[in-house]
Amino acid sequence: SSSRPTLFRERHGWCPYSERVWLALEALNVEYDTIRIDNTGPGSKPLYFSGQTPQMRWSDGRIQGESMDLVRQVDKLYGSDCLYPTSIENFVSTQSDMFRMIFPPRSRPSSRAAFLFGWSGEPLWKSEFENVLEKTDE
Repeated sequence: SSSRPTLFRERHGWCPYSERVWLALEALNVEYDTIRIDNTGPGSKPLYFSGQTPQMRWSDGRIQGESMDLVRQVDKLYGSDCLYPTSIENFVSTQSDMFRMIFPPRSRPSSRAAFLFGWSGEPLWKSEFENVLEKTDE
């Protein structure tokens, strides 16, 4: 329905960024549509979709990406500042940035397995994963 926002999310459920937005929508009982996008390689995305997941197409037709920006917008539109309180926005941003800096360049976490993956889809070395775990505990 055009009156409902549409979440474009990774189809396998492995993307923690798509999960972040999906959980925000579910926590606030937002009525929305979902389109699952295959991010597994070149040529696998539908022709009408460009960019990365997650993305939202809002009811006004506007497309927006970046999971934390989407959570903020979902909270603004449907949550009255309950998911992402402006009183702690600087703290959350700082902590998120620090966490992001832990990961090796051009890598991404997996929400379903204890691995780090390079953008090529190949797992990174065990030593790199262990280094990230140590830094996360600090």
